[in-house]
Amino acid sequence: MEYKQFKQVIDNARAILVGKLPSPVAQVDAISYALIYKFMSDNDDDSVALGGKRAYFSGEYEKYSWHNLMSPTVTGSDRVILYRSALENMTRNPNLPPLFREIFNNATLNFNDPNTLNLFLSEIDKIKHDSGDSIGDAYEYLLSTMGSQGDLGQFRTPRHIIDFMVEMIDPDKSDKILDPACGTAGFLISAYKHIMKKYNKNRLTSEEKENIHHNFYGFDIEPNMTRIARVNMFLHGFKSPNIVEHDTLSSEDYWDDRYSVIIANPPFMTPKGGIVPHKKFGITSKKAELLFVDYITSHLKPNGRAAVIVPDGVLFGSSSAHKTLRKELIENQKLVAVISMPSGVFKPYAGVSTAILVFTKTNTGSTDRVWFYDMKADGHSLDDKRSEIKDNDIPDILQRFHNLESEKDRKRTDQSFFVDKSEIVDNNYDLSLNKYKEVEYQAIEYPPTDEILADIEQLNQEIVDNLAELKKLLNMTNSDL
Repeated sequence: MEYKQFKQVIDNARAILVGKLPSPVAQVDAISYALIYKFMSDNDDDSVALGGKRAYFSGEYEKYSWHNLMSPTVTGSDRVILYRSALENMTRNPNLPPLFREIFNNATLNFNDPNTLNLFLSEIDKIKHDSGDSIGDAYEYLLSTMGSQGDLGQFRTPRHIIDFMVEMIDPDKSDKILDPACGTAGFLISAYKHIMKKYNKNRLTSEEKENIHHNFYGFDIEPNMTRIARVNMFLHGFKSPNIVEHDTLSSEDYWDDRYSVIIANPPFMTPKGGIVPHKKFGITSKKAELLFVDYITSHLKPNGRAAVIVPDGVLFGSSSAHKTLRKELIENQKLVAVISMPSGVFKPYAGVSTAILVFTKTNTGSTDRVWFYDMKADGHSLDDKRSEIKDNDIPDILQRFHNLESEKDRKRTDQSFFVDKSEIVDNNYDLSLNKYKEVEYQAIEYPPTDEILADIEQLNQEIVDNLAELKKLLNMTNSDL
């Protein structure tokens, strides 16, 4: 089944559900359950066609098979009862692998209208799971439309920004990759696609592909996000995705693990109840954005590389934690680049100004110089609509980033330039672009003074003449009256 057809099914399913499930999260959940449900049915059909047995819908769970569910002899009301019972009992189905039981944990049908369910399941019935890439891409499309509505709890990273960051980091088949605040697993999927494209899939052995799948890790504190991320990874070919419901900042679990690539857009906002971080962090703070960056610096392998989105305050904040973190990046890591993004990147949810920090882990030295880039356009309008436009600095950033030696002669008035470590240290480790960028003002030439005075005198005379004409007109009008 082609991606275009999958996409149309997704669009139709959302349109059917929106009247009963206005919440984008609820729509994602409903479609996720149905996609996995249909996948299991299709697998059972393939198994039977090859002379095997049904793996998922057998024994007491045979009554829930897709064919029984969609039978024309089942009434609309009975279908509602049957489908709700299937969702609620699927997590106890011993025929399901642990991943599927986790996905269906707490699943239910959150509306009672038979007509809506009939229309929805009829759309899902059009899907045939014969192409993991196509349905995975369609699911990514679903998640991107949900994110654009801003109701998934945090600011979703635009897909083109995700792909841009992955291009900079350039993950490879041997990399162990982590997103410590993975959300829907967008960064992980993009990294996986990048590796597959690099090796054109067919150049990888089955063992290499399996190893790649085992090298992707994602943490998220929110159960809905971890479920959605697992579905996303599964639909992209990961049979047992390493997506864990985990409080990265408060739990010491997995603290000793290290990664060669970490890429993330961690939460900027600290919850009202605060964060209670454990004692292994290198800074003392309760700000999520600072703790996440500190976590990343601590969990890179030697020569590991990271790209992380931070609010601008991380670059110049004056607290002890801000300064300690920036000093860590300069003195004990190799801070490669600070890419300042326009404030409209996260609209329509927020106009917060952000930057991308790119750094590597070194055990033999520190930063010698930092490359700054002032991104003015990302290919989308910076208003709430975020429409596609021609102006786009991303291709230029990538070209320059992968050829940094050619940047050494750039001036501070240019859009990108280097700053030596010594200057950054002298400025209390300030990493804000405006601290170092120079603005070139264009000189304005004025006419000679006597010409200006002559023009003023002429203007005054014109005003006097006009007033005289106006007075004559007023006198004429009065005489007529």
